[in-house]
Amino acid sequence: MITYLPSKMLAKALPKRKVEKLLNRNLTINKAVLNTLADSDILTKGTMQKIALKVKKQYNKKYVDLRDDNVPATEAKEDAINDNKLLVQRVQNEAVLEISQEIEDQYSGEFYIWLPSDAETPDPEHQLRYSKKYQIGKDEMPGERIGCRCGMEILVEEKKLAL
Repeated sequence: MITYLPSKMLAKALPKRKVEKLLNRNLTINKAVLNTLADSDILTKGTMQKIALKVKKQYNKKYVDLRDDNVPATEAKEDAINDNKLLVQRVQNEAVLEISQEIEDQYSGEFYIWLPSDAETPDPEHQLRYSKKYQIGKDEMPGERIGCRCGMEILVEEKKLAL
């Protein structure tokens, strides 16, 4: 069995203080921080770059939307990147989605047990799935919905783990 608990894994791999510095004030990616985050055990450098670019795109869209609403450029840029907590959430959400996709690609057809969320207010729909067995690649999986903090225990034969 392989236990996948995204929120616990990401807390270690993506320290908040580092993630908060991922975007500079001019909405560009801080490459030094990106390289540090890419050294994690659970994300490859390519995956981390992909996540950083997706998040940067979200912030650029917010900036453009504010400018379209005639907000001055300096104010629009400041508003777009104002919330460090939101930046951390966006990076973590994108990381969970990427990891979930990798799990689906690697273990498609295998079964897993849905593990409870560690969120303060768990999703009621997900609570109905706790401790039940599902097949990877069919239906929704933990981590596929934005903000999902559920985990999974992948049920695989040990011989399949020898890579």
